[in-house]
Amino acid sequence: MMRLLKKRFALLLAVVLCLGLTACGGEETPEITETPEAAQPSDREPVTDWALLDGMWSIDNSTILYIDSESGYYAFWEEYTGRSGQGALFEEDGIPTMEFNGGLYEFFLRDDGIMQPSMDGDSEGYDLSGYTFSRNDEVDVMIWDDSTWDGVWQNALGETIVIDTSRGQYIAASPDYYFWGTAGNNYDGMGYYLDDEGERAYLCPGSDGDSFRLLGSGYEYRYTDAGYWDGVFYRDGDIEAYADLSQAEFIDPDGFMWYFDGVSKFGLRYSYELRDDGLAYYCDDGQLFAAGWIPEQPYDPAEDWGEDWMDNWDK
Repeated sequence: MMRLLKKRFALLLAVVLCLGLTACGGEETPEITETPEAAQPSDREPVTDWALLDGMWSIDNSTILYIDSESGYYAFWEEYTGRSGQGALFEEDGIPTMEFNGGLYEFFLRDDGIMQPSMDGDSEGYDLSGYTFSRNDEVDVMIWDDSTWDGVWQNALGETIVIDTSRGQYIAASPDYYFWGTAGNNYDGMGYYLDDEGERAYLCPGSDGDSFRLLGSGYEYRYTDAGYWDGVFYRDGDIEAYADLSQAEFIDPDGFMWYFDGVSKFGLRYSYELRDDGLAYYCDDGQLFAAGWIPEQPYDPAEDWGEDWMDNWDK
């Protein structure tokens, strides 16, 4: 990847940082384990028959796993992270096996009907071991084709991303940076990603497929420490077409913050605080989460990077 940086503060960000007069209570954010704690009863048995697994499973309607052994794939969606993807199913020594985020999982079923994936080995990344799924035919999971993400995307601060899935590449631009890199999907349950100098930024789509936010491969609720690629990106930057800001709000029950744009909900977790202007700010540096308003003047990257800024593909 090649990267060009323009060392200039955008006026809006300067104003935003001046508003950062309060910290998040001055307390350290409690360390939260995302993997739900689950009892390990003695009646837990390994699953050896796909017929026991096929169909829809969920955790409180908010984390969904759909298994289709005949087609050899599964689909996964998790509400509080927004992660969404598909992955491969196969048999390992005759045992039904799922590949997720680089790990191989077998399945265990309890007498009470609870199903638990269990990874063979340890993981330092995103791990489904211990998640407890129940049968749920009332839920559904969206399955996105990669081509859904083709086109131009922009957030409320003007950060712009152009994705070309046929090339497996993207271009990113803002008043402060311009760079490009590769993109793709490993079909390991994590979904489509943008490669940022070896780090992966995963697309976490809204419910309509016309918006997304970006998260890292672990449990981070902000993609970078520098704060770029934060907020919600909308197709063609048309926030008004794909959100209903008359219904939008940041919701902060018990410190776990969500952003609802009138159509889709995005989890921000404990890393953000709500201020008097009704917007969310990152606790560590006071930068604004780029969502919740429509800019008076949409940003045009051609002003800073030339009329051919969208043509600089790494051929």
